[in-house]
Amino acid sequence: MINLFKRALNCGQINTLLEVSAWDAHAKIYTYQEIAARFLRIKGYRVQITISDNTDRPSFMYSYIRFYRYAKIQFNY
Repeated sequence: MINLFKRALNCGQINTLLEVSAWDAHAKIYTYQEIAARFLRIKGYRVQITISDNTDRPSFMYSYIRFYRYAKIQFNY
């Protein structure tokens, strides 16, 4: 995944990737795309990550309150 993101960064065009992950009180799941983008951002590449969630309208699943976390990843912003 990191090599694919490096290719997108080297081409010079602005690319946007949208990722959704589920969050609840017991499990916080990061997508592997977000982990790879955070790694490249630490290494100095031009990656912007914007995080939002739906805390105003959570969903209920098997008696757990579940939130959805939205990550917007932009390359060459």
